[in-house]
Amino acid sequence: MGAERFGWRTRPAEVRAQRDRGWLVGQGVATGTYPVYRMVTAARLRLNDNGTAIIQTSCQEMGMGTATVQTQHAADRLGLPLEHVRFEYGDSSLPWAGVAGGSSQTVSVALAVQEAAAKLVKELLSLARKDATSPLAEADAGDVHPARSGLFLKKMPAIGETYVDILRRAGETFVEVDVTTGSPFEMLKYSMHSYAAQFCEAAVHEETGEVRIRRWVGAFDTGRILNPKTATSQFRGGIVMGIGMALTEETMFDERTGRIMNASLAEYHVPVQADVPEIDILYTDVADPKTPLGAHGIGEIGITGVAAAIANAVYHATGKRVTDLPITLDKLL
Repeated sequence: MGAERFGWRTRPAEVRAQRDRGWLVGQGVATGTYPVYRMVTAARLRLNDNGTAIIQTSCQEMGMGTATVQTQHAADRLGLPLEHVRFEYGDSSLPWAGVAGGSSQTVSVALAVQEAAAKLVKELLSLARKDATSPLAEADAGDVHPARSGLFLKKMPAIGETYVDILRRAGETFVEVDVTTGSPFEMLKYSMHSYAAQFCEAAVHEETGEVRIRRWVGAFDTGRILNPKTATSQFRGGIVMGIGMALTEETMFDERTGRIMNASLAEYHVPVQADVPEIDILYTDVADPKTPLGAHGIGEIGITGVAAAIANAVYHATGKRVTDLPITLDKLL
């Protein structure tokens, strides 16, 4: 997918074969892989008698889209409008969750939400069955599914009742469940990974050694994509960080004292808008049958392979192979 979008087959194989007004131009590719992890996670789900739901877990939101995706997930599981679901997180008083690391949080929390929703459906059905006048009085758990803010029969979708009706008839102001997911034994049984193919075009100035990234295509296989907008943004963010890793970011120490000499963003250089080209993102969106929601985490796979692709593009442009980062102009002159 990435090769076709980038036009990889049309590049000249020879190094130093492309010039553009004082710039040497080259193309590079690298592949990446990152394993799938899942952490044991606890969650609490409460459904109120006004038809709103609250899902709680102490996971952290650092911009990766956890709150957005899990709100969508809970709403879908319960058949509720998105605006009727609130996701509460980031407080140690909430049910325990693992760290936001290892690209693990999305699938870890997703399984907890999935199990909490299934347990809540059973609790609601138990309340409904206590009243013989309920249309669900004779239903079993396998006969119903959440839809239209309530529980309805799978075979006769018009028959059922709303959560509001179930709770009010039972005289309850809310129903609440807690779950803790089991150990991730699937990680021991199956090999599960995300994959990337990173394509870039770099230009290196013949006189100054300055490197500029001109084009980028990132192609990914990360299971099911839960939110295309936030996923694409996260892929791009990883690539931008990878550009910094390859070209500008370096911690410099005073060897006499151990002091960090460039301890501020004035001297430790991260990519800015002028350093980043248009980034084209492609993904397969094929669900993994062994993970919650068929998804993989995508926090780290976006950066994986970026620096290698840039190093390969610089080699293709200049004929110089740089194997330590960052690739600064002094290494190319």
